[in-house]
Amino acid sequence: MRWLAFAFLAFVAVVHAEFVPPAEGPVPFRRDRLPVDVDTISTLSRQVTVLAGANLPENETGLRAVAQMTGLALALDPANREARDLIGKLREGGQPDEADEKELERSCSRVWQILGWLEMPEAGADGQALAACLGDVMVFADPDHPKAKLRREKGEQGAWDGWIAPADSFKKKEAEPEEPEPEPMVKKPILPAVELADPSVPVPLWGVNRETKAPRFGIVNVNAKVIAGSESGKLEIKWGLEHPGDALQASTRGLAYVISKRFAGLQGGVEASFKWDEMSSYAPDRNGGVLSGTGAVLLDAAMTGKQPAAMAFAVVGEDGTLHLPPGFWASLRELSALKGTERLVLPAKAEDFLSALLVMDDAAFFMDHEVLLASTVEELCDLASASPKPGVAETLAGFGEIQKVGRGKSVGAFVAHPSTQVRLNRLAASMPQHASARFLALQGAGNRPRFLQRAILAREIRDAIQPIAKLNEPSTEKLLSKELDEVHETSRKKLDQLFSLIEIRDRDLHRAAVSVADNVRTLARTLDKQDRDYPYELRMKQVEMHHAVWAEYLKVLRLLTDTAGDGSEFQIPKPLAGS
Repeated sequence: MRWLAFAFLAFVAVVHAEFVPPAEGPVPFRRDRLPVDVDTISTLSRQVTVLAGANLPENETGLRAVAQMTGLALALDPANREARDLIGKLREGGQPDEADEKELERSCSRVWQILGWLEMPEAGADGQALAACLGDVMVFADPDHPKAKLRREKGEQGAWDGWIAPADSFKKKEAEPEEPEPEPMVKKPILPAVELADPSVPVPLWGVNRETKAPRFGIVNVNAKVIAGSESGKLEIKWGLEHPGDALQASTRGLAYVISKRFAGLQGGVEASFKWDEMSSYAPDRNGGVLSGTGAVLLDAAMTGKQPAAMAFAVVGEDGTLHLPPGFWASLRELSALKGTERLVLPAKAEDFLSALLVMDDAAFFMDHEVLLASTVEELCDLASASPKPGVAETLAGFGEIQKVGRGKSVGAFVAHPSTQVRLNRLAASMPQHASARFLALQGAGNRPRFLQRAILAREIRDAIQPIAKLNEPSTEKLLSKELDEVHETSRKKLDQLFSLIEIRDRDLHRAAVSVADNVRTLARTLDKQDRDYPYELRMKQVEMHHAVWAEYLKVLRLLTDTAGDGSEFQIPKPLAGS
């Protein structure tokens, strides 16, 4: 029975450990000051991620070691998708997958090798700081190594404070027994009491230009009219749109569910109607259910009496969870082009897209907009309120001071200043949902990611070759070589600008796009040719090339859309007639 007792103790150890994700910093070293090349740093990041699959202690100490490994992996390469996925898995109570024995052995050997070089004085202060952190994680990943035994005797050497939580924080919090209330609120029907009858808030929305029919993006002010009592005796939400779209209708059901639950069912009913300027130009497919996030903020304001003070750009799912709006990356880029200093609340799922803005050298977005991340509708409403919780209010005030001091200054130089770095890291540590503080701290520390993640890169490349859609013309005779030259030049210019932001392993997407763009130029040259002796044969060759280039374009679009994972949002054109 001794093995049963041991198994039970191991189970208790796991149950009583709770993962605390690493903060974005303060990281004790700067990537740009490490004495190794970028490819080596990226490889080292992946190798450190592999270490998390070692046979680690099944308690809070082992779980903290995983936090150290994932935090270190992201500090080395913020675009490390495997490390981010592992953190997400651990947040939900999962465990790291067991590493392949040979891969783990190779990773340990390589890390020890690099660590030996980084410990030397020639590696500099940043290299030695990284070595200290690597040594701490190797004590857990390769405990039988002779160097690990020596390091274990010396104790932890790396500077983890403020970056990785102490071991005690990984102990599972025991829920304190709740004292029963004399008269539980659920027993008393709560009649709807509308504290703020007509709240309003700005929201980013897509519309359609009435003359050109082209899509346009802008900020509109949405007004709510909320009154107590409804015919159904329930919460009734009316958008006033002739064609709201299926996505918004589904989100409205989720919104009604969450708000009714948040305010004890709203017995007696509440009717909420919404309106804004130019409602007739509303684009249902592009906006999806994005109005539901704004609706949550406005309804919360109406019922609590707290004025809203932020834009919410989020979708409330039919199950009440928060999701990204459709075409989120395109909307984010459009939003970045708009000037403004609004507080902006996004779903936590926006993290990777925000990281890509740093890659695109758009750190100014995080100064112009105070970006916050919400995991739930309740958190969305609190972060968007003019009267948030005390701890949140203090952090928002602190960032407001940073915005005030930094106004008119170069963002890069300002956030790199030591005093600004200290303040940003302090805010990020006190409120991890404060994306602006975290990403500006990364930018200032020189630790911003250098390459676009593959799924986001696919979206950028797809946008770069969008002008090729001009070939969607049944009649080859209507194509003009001059216009096709312009299509080629526009696409190649954007593609060339992207090249430095692409990892070697992702260049296949870029090559495919460059190929089809260059073939548009070849088609333009073919259209310029004349042959009086064989005009029919030449025309057939031009038509065949037109169809071939269009087919290649569709093939590249399918590749990019599959990679982006947004096939439900992006419609690929049809082949030309006769192909």
